[in-house]
Amino acid sequence: MRTSSRFRIYRDARKRLGTAYPLAFPPKGKRPPLKVGVIREIAGDGSHGLTVRKVRVFLSIWTRSSAYLEAVAREGTRRGLDGSPAGTVDPAHAADAARVLAERRGRKAAGAMDSRRGR
Repeated sequence: MRTSSRFRIYRDARKRLGTAYPLAFPPKGKRPPLKVGVIREIAGDGSHGLTVRKVRVFLSIWTRSSAYLEAVAREGTRRGLDGSPAGTVDPAHAADAARVLAERRGRKAAGAMDSRRGR
């Protein structure tokens, strides 16, 4: 289990934002691509009791997750905090997400090969 201060912030923010915006931050399943600039909307609301810094930490981890990147790579519809459509994923963003996922798969495969070789 991750215990760094960033992940403690993430877990707390996940609970709060998942309660405040369940369609944007679902507890399980697919993570929808969020609309561009969603941090301003979250920070402006404030009802969740999180500082802008904590929201930034949460979003930096959430949007770097493989589940989120997979959703972005599919070039689907971006969603607002209420789950409503908020534009589409830019092809450049989709390409970046696909590249990061491919790099992760490559590192994972290389690590598996190294462990089989006894390294």
